Amino acid sequence: MNHTSTPLFVRPPAPSALRAMDLDARTRTIVSWLCRELAHVLDVPPAHRVGPDRPLRALGVDSLTALCLKRRLENELDVRIKTHDLLRDDTVGEIAALLAVSVAVPAYGTAR
Repeated sequence: MNHTSTPLFVRPPAPSALRAMDLDARTRTIVSWLCRELAHVLDVPPAHRVGPDRPLRALGVDSLTALCLKRRLENELDVRIKTHDLLRDDTVGEIAALLAVSVAVPAYGTAR
C-alpha cells in the first residue's frame, strides 16, 4: 500500500503574481497549472498528459466537472467565468487565454 501523500489539488498561481506578469507569461502560467489541475481532477494516468491543444470536452469535462472547475477557477484565480465557457469545444489553451485576460482585473474586488 502506497502511503505517499498527494495534494487534493495542484497549487494555483497567486492572482497577484499573475497580474504582475505580461499577458503571454500569464497565459503560459495558467496553461501549465490548468493542464496539471485537469490531469488531477480527471484522474489522467501518469503516462498520459493533458495538453493545451485538447478540448475540455474531449478530455471528459462534463457539466458536473465544469461546475466544480468553475468554482475552483473563480475562487483560486479571482475571476468570473461562465460554466458554458467550459462546456464549449474550447481547448485548454483557449480557456487559459480567456482566464489570462480575466485575471487582469479582480472579479470580486479583492487583490490577493
